[in-house]
Amino acid sequence: MKTNSTKLLQELENITQANIEAAVGFLNFSEQQLNFKAVPGSWSILECLEHLNRYSSFYLPELRKHLSATTDAAKQEFKSGLWGNYLVKMVIPKDGGKKMKTFPAMDPSGSKLDKAVVTQFLETQNELLRIIEVAKSADLNRAGIPVTFTKLIKLKLGDALRFMADHNQRHVRQAQRINLST
Repeated sequence: MKTNSTKLLQELENITQANIEAAVGFLNFSEQQLNFKAVPGSWSILECLEHLNRYSSFYLPELRKHLSATTDAAKQEFKSGLWGNYLVKMVIPKDGGKKMKTFPAMDPSGSKLDKAVVTQFLETQNELLRIIEVAKSADLNRAGIPVTFTKLIKLKLGDALRFMADHNQRHVRQAQRINLST
């Protein structure tokens, strides 16, 4: 995938803003509603957000570290890497998309969760917005962001940001689809 860097960052900013708006809406729900599971084995709203909080606790420090170490100037065009594009395509929300298994460390099933999960999610999304802002003056093509499942694969900055925003959007939409009236 090739795209204009400025346009890409604006899209990621828009996705993140929409995720924040959805999460603010979740604050109006009771803890019972936030922990509701439509069917056994499915995730609740809080489990969806906790899953994202766990990914953020890995990726946000890596993104900050990468941005603080980079001296490369912004480039006008971003060209996705092979691994980055593959991972992003896997998590992009799709209607009727298939369920995916998550790594055990990222699986919040069975955790005792409360509204603090929503607050933490809002904090991570605001941090992601700050990182996107800093990334506007960085080269999105520069690699160096490790993935959670192996240190051997390093994503380009643009791919890591795409993964974060799209993965967040996937699970926020999942949380929004939970029918609390069942």
